[in-house]
Amino acid sequence: MTTITVDGLGERHIVAERATLTARVAIAHAKRDRSMELGAAVHAQIAQRAAALRGTGAATWHSIDVLTTNVRVWTDKDGNKHQDHVTSGTVRIKLARLDLVAEVVADLSAIGATISTDWALTDATRSRTTRELRIVAVQDARAKADDFASALSTSVSRIVTLRETGGHGMPAARGAAGGARDELTIPEITVRVAVVGEFETA
Repeated sequence: MTTITVDGLGERHIVAERATLTARVAIAHAKRDRSMELGAAVHAQIAQRAAALRGTGAATWHSIDVLTTNVRVWTDKDGNKHQDHVTSGTVRIKLARLDLVAEVVADLSAIGATISTDWALTDATRSRTTRELRIVAVQDARAKADDFASALSTSVSRIVTLRETGGHGMPAARGAAGGARDELTIPEITVRVAVVGEFETA
């Protein structure tokens, strides 16, 4: 009797189904009141756009962070110190209509926000795919065990242990969004299931 330990892998690449845009506003001004006024105006425009997208169903979720104001001290090339008040805030928008991503990014950038994009699958797709890949991973491990057993002129009699290793997928794809609207490429998300199995030979 011999124990064979092998890895099994199931992997699939799926085009992203959701895009979460993070729009960050940071307005600096020497006067605190002016910084807050300008920051609030930009933040409000982005929040209104987010609410409108959700209202039409193009976005499935959005969140609006409270604005904050901090003091930033910096030194110019002549060694003189300056003080600015920076008003910042973030609005997040989860888009279901990926055909609108480039347009929304361009619009929010024009308002004055810095945008980053996180790509992901829906929970339903990830869960369904993970279940399917568990079967694939186990079959892969069993096939490898059979190969090793055959090389030893024997066969697998039973599985002793089986455990899953690692996560169920790569982190959601992330990228800075911007540029021409026709440059947008929707990335693929990798869903992966890995197992380790111990098999006994006859």
